[in-house]
Amino acid sequence: MNKAFSGINKDCWGIGEASDNSAVRDFGAVNDCESEDAPMWREFELRPGLRVSAFEAKLSQEYSFSYQKKNDFIDFGFFLEGAVVNNMHETSLGPLRINNVAGSGGLGFFQEMAGVVEFAPLGSTRIIHLHISPELLHELLSADMDAIHEDLKQVLSCRVRKSFFLHHVLDPVVQAAANELFHALVGGNYSRVYLVGKALELIGLQVMKYEGSAVRQGLTPSEIELIRDIRKELTENFDSAPTLAELSGKYSLSVSKIQAGFQELYGRTVFGYLKEFKMRKARMLFEDGDMNVSEVAWALGYTNLSHFSAAFKKRYGVLPKKFLTSVREKKTSALSS
Repeated sequence: MNKAFSGINKDCWGIGEASDNSAVRDFGAVNDCESEDAPMWREFELRPGLRVSAFEAKLSQEYSFSYQKKNDFIDFGFFLEGAVVNNMHETSLGPLRINNVAGSGGLGFFQEMAGVVEFAPLGSTRIIHLHISPELLHELLSADMDAIHEDLKQVLSCRVRKSFFLHHVLDPVVQAAANELFHALVGGNYSRVYLVGKALELIGLQVMKYEGSAVRQGLTPSEIELIRDIRKELTENFDSAPTLAELSGKYSLSVSKIQAGFQELYGRTVFGYLKEFKMRKARMLFEDGDMNVSEVAWALGYTNLSHFSAAFKKRYGVLPKKFLTSVREKKTSALSS
């Protein structure tokens, strides 16, 4: 049976006035206030021109809702769990059907749109959306306008703004950062400064995905694809990553070209990128799982616990044991409240 929540009960959604220190909207259970598996949707204004919305549900049956809205914000979407279909019936680009699954993302701008969103009953569904005004994003990217995607540049530069949509697979580092922001929003134990910083980090990472500087700096399209293949191999085999020499031989690229390619595409050295991926993975395992510090270190390929602890503290400013204790205390407190 399909539940639709196009007819919104404002008492259930809890729509209130926005303030500097509170959620813009805390919708609560979208369809049925008493239902345990009803979706939860929260939207926050982090600063003028920047909002974030978080959607979470554990669905045992199909859900859908219809929408119609006017919008002046650029939208960055991050789909962390579940499967969602957005049937956009009315846009300036014509009808669009966007299939989103865990690990996919989107970047788009539509001043007017209407449609129906459908959620598959696949257990947990988690989504993060960042909404930023063109004026604020232009201010942040003013020094890099020549490098960004043409569709985005047009929205930032022109008074007459055209709709566009880009759909992509999330980079593992981006997915990890989106998970960090989601947990921070749901947990409610982080400062606004942290949330703003994490949101802008995600926006920056997604803008970088489409920038054209790599081609201008000397990487050919085929070399870019090889660098992306190398990144994929590293993140899929992070616990026993190949050496640079092995990667060079396998992909027929010099070590210097691989290093230069990672700097251009991802802003890090090869193993700087891998280390960041491991640290984000460690944090996810601590927050979502029941592994202890030694088990997490081993799962990430560390054979020396001291090396793992030092790397984690350098990245997050706290030893992993203390971080894990804090996570478990928060979970216990949430269950007892």
